[in-house]
Order: sequence, then structure tokens, then C-alpha cells
Amino acid sequence: MNARILMNPKPMTLRPTDTVAVAANQILKHHLRHLPVVDEQGRYLGTFSIYSLLKLTLPKAVLDKYGLDKVSFVTENLGDLAERFAGRCEEPVKNWVNIHEVAGPDTSAMDIMLLMLHGRTASVPVVDKTSKQLEGMISFWDVLEKLMAEKV
Repeated sequence: MNARILMNPKPMTLRPTDTVAVAANQILKHHLRHLPVVDEQGRYLGTFSIYSLLKLTLPKAVLDKYGLDKVSFVTENLGDLAERFAGRCEEPVKNWVNIHEVAGPDTSAMDIMLLMLHGRTASVPVVDKTSKQLEGMISFWDVLEKLMAEKV
């Protein structure tokens, strides 16, 4: 079994100019964790995810390379976080794209599962190595569904 068999060949995508608000609405509406970002030619640029949303909402001191491990003394409340989030909603998602390891269409199921495990991600983009076109996405749910359907 390979990526071509596991993947969703028509994943929901974002354009780099889409706003954080558009991405957040799609994530919330469709209960997604990751949305691939592609250019006008369909080339994979990276992924906007729930982790991107967390990064743009949390205080900079927490996210700094030498940031804080414990933040219980920070007195921000939900309203403060919401205000910070609202102030960033019109930013383009290209500012918050993460680059993850990708699979090719012929990558084996075992290699994909290792990518998920080692990359600590629930989704793997499937990208043509030559054209950089996004071919599809494989989520943990896609893998689990195929495993559960197998007759042993």
C-alpha cells in the first residue's frame, strides 16, 4: 500500500493570500488540523494548521527560541488571547506556513506512518517531487480507516 492509495486526492487547500480568518473558519467548520497552502499552479508551499493558530495567538515571550517553559504567572485571560487573535485575522496565511516533510505518491504506507510519528503530525502532504504539485493529503484518519478495513 502506498500514498496514492491512502491519500485524499482532493484536499481542501488555502492560497498564500488567504487570511488567517479564512483559514480559522475552514479549520473550525470542517474540524481540520492542517490545511495545505498551494500557489496558483497548485504547487505545495507548506501547511497552515492549528499550531499556526496557537503561535499567532500566544504571547511572543512564550514562543521565543529561548522562551518560557512555565507561564502560569502570565495573567492574560481568554479575552486577551481573543484580542490578539482578532488583531491578526487579516494577515495572510503565508506568514504562518509551516514546512513539513512530504511524501511522494509512491511512498510506502509504513514510511508515511513513520513520517507522522517522527514529525508529530496527523497529516502528511503528498507532493510530486518534480513538479512540486500537491497530489493529496494523508491524515491519520485515512490510515486508520484503511487499517480497520483490512481483513486479517
